[in-house]
Amino acid sequence: MKKADLITGFVLLVLSGYVIQESWRMPSSATFGPGSGFLPFWLGVLMALLALILLFNAWRRPSDPKEGSPFPGGKPLLRVVAVMVGLGVYISLMEVLGFLLNTFLFVAYLMRAVERERLPMTALTAFLTTAGLYLIFQVLLGITLPRNMFGL
Repeated sequence: MKKADLITGFVLLVLSGYVIQESWRMPSSATFGPGSGFLPFWLGVLMALLALILLFNAWRRPSDPKEGSPFPGGKPLLRVVAVMVGLGVYISLMEVLGFLLNTFLFVAYLMRAVERERLPMTALTAFLTTAGLYLIFQVLLGITLPRNMFGL
């Protein structure tokens, strides 16, 4: 875990530096209230702080001689590949199937194929996730979600 934490901490620290740098290019204040650069800047600062904490804790921890590679292999690697393939299919089918059907199928795929959940739990989780996202974005926030040719 020490190697993985050191690699992750370093990558997150570099990424947070990029976020902070790019947020400086956006206005930090608007006519009244914070501007578009306010939130990304402080999220970048928070991410840098958490990355430094991760690096410090990993550096202090003694090395485990039995520790192998920080990267997954075997079945865990297949699960990572399955998630990435599913995400690629989800993105490519968004305009064809629309948000509701596509999200339901994607969550069902993750639950059934990747996590190996039973069918009732898979269906319930996919339905509740899709309904919750629809309620938050379409109903509460008024954001138009992608629709398919049938208007769903």
